[in-house]
Amino acid sequence: MAQKTLTDELIGRQILLLAILLVIIGISQYLTLRFVLFHSESRSLHQEIAVLAPIIHHTMTKHEALPFHSLAHMLVSRLQAPGVDVVITNHLGLLVASSSPLIKVPPLDFSHTYFIWHHYLVVDAPLGSPAHPAGYVWLLTSTASSSRILARDIELFTFLGFLSLAVTGWLGSLSVKNSLVPLKQIRDSTVRIAEGEIGHTTQLKNPPKELDELGDAINVMSLSIKELLDHEKMLSEQMRQFVADASHELRTPLTALNGFLTLMSEDNLTEEEIARGFQAMRQEAKRMARLVNQLLTLSRLDTAQEAALQISPVSLEEWLNDCVPLLEPITRHHSLSISPEPIRVMADKDRLTEMLLNLVDNATRYTPQGSSIEVQIKPDRSYGLIQVMDNGPGIKAEDLPHIFDRFFRGDRSRTSKSGGSGLGLSIVQALTQAMNGSVQVYNREPPQRGTIFVIRLPLALDRT
Repeated sequence: MAQKTLTDELIGRQILLLAILLVIIGISQYLTLRFVLFHSESRSLHQEIAVLAPIIHHTMTKHEALPFHSLAHMLVSRLQAPGVDVVITNHLGLLVASSSPLIKVPPLDFSHTYFIWHHYLVVDAPLGSPAHPAGYVWLLTSTASSSRILARDIELFTFLGFLSLAVTGWLGSLSVKNSLVPLKQIRDSTVRIAEGEIGHTTQLKNPPKELDELGDAINVMSLSIKELLDHEKMLSEQMRQFVADASHELRTPLTALNGFLTLMSEDNLTEEEIARGFQAMRQEAKRMARLVNQLLTLSRLDTAQEAALQISPVSLEEWLNDCVPLLEPITRHHSLSISPEPIRVMADKDRLTEMLLNLVDNATRYTPQGSSIEVQIKPDRSYGLIQVMDNGPGIKAEDLPHIFDRFFRGDRSRTSKSGGSGLGLSIVQALTQAMNGSVQVYNREPPQRGTIFVIRLPLALDRT
């Protein structure tokens, strides 16, 4: 059995509701017209009796000596009219005179203005005094003409009803189909999304409020899914690139270690070459250990920032002064200057030291010996700033947006001598974000040369 469409269902319900309404209207109209017709005829008969009442009274008074039988026949001849029959009984209800072909006497019913009896509309009235009537009179008229009017009314109403249903079905189909155009657009849109066209949206034309809201919700859903998939694809690509870069960085020292061990196993090296080989292997081992530690740091920050940090109020002035002994070995070939201020921020003191050492080490790698490196601390509204400035060659403008990317090496002039892994600045950014701060990098405005790294951390609220 074929499944009904929504269009057929809505049109069918429209027709059903209209049919029920027409039946109710038809029954109401039939009963109203029947009442009007019968009430009009009964009123006409009552008016006839009312008009002839003085005549009846005069006849009964004038011919008081006549027997009631003769008087009844006289009244029948006077009351009889085309389409109206007369029945008269005595006070005992025995038939005395009648112009009706019926042989039975209608029942007495003074509680209603009229009643229907054997397809006749009947009205009755007493003869003479209502308290002591001499007899009773009935006026009867056939209901055939009224029935024919009612039958024709039913036929006409039925014809018009079926015509109305047909026209309603036709016009309703056009109206419903037009109203369902936005819904069909939504259906087509969801089908396209289900078939893989993620991000597809549909603009509805003059839809009802509910369908407009549904269309907007589906558009938002489609764009959200596309955004999630794009983000997932980006993360997957970043992970693939990360694994490839990490493998490459680890393979380089491992290859060097394996080469030195192979040469040393051949036992053809002098003591000086063996000493240089051991020194090179120590350097490669340190480099590999440093890379592994950096990878572990990034992994912990990616998965459990709260566990990786212990954030508390830190006085940047005291902290920077404590860092000077750690900075001096790194900047022994450069000119280091510091400008501390009494500012307290929310940070992890040990991780903050690691960030500063990374930035200063980065500056020493990419600036000529003898150049200056300056560390400044200053407030900026609700943040404390840590600035590391150098006067080196700077960073290419196209590399600035990617400088914090993991394993990024864009400017060869800044990395050829560094021997770095390309993870130091990524760790600085990850740690700063974990402390609810941010880090940015700028090239200094001409005529000055060099780079400025700015760490922005939230100020600690003083509790008094």
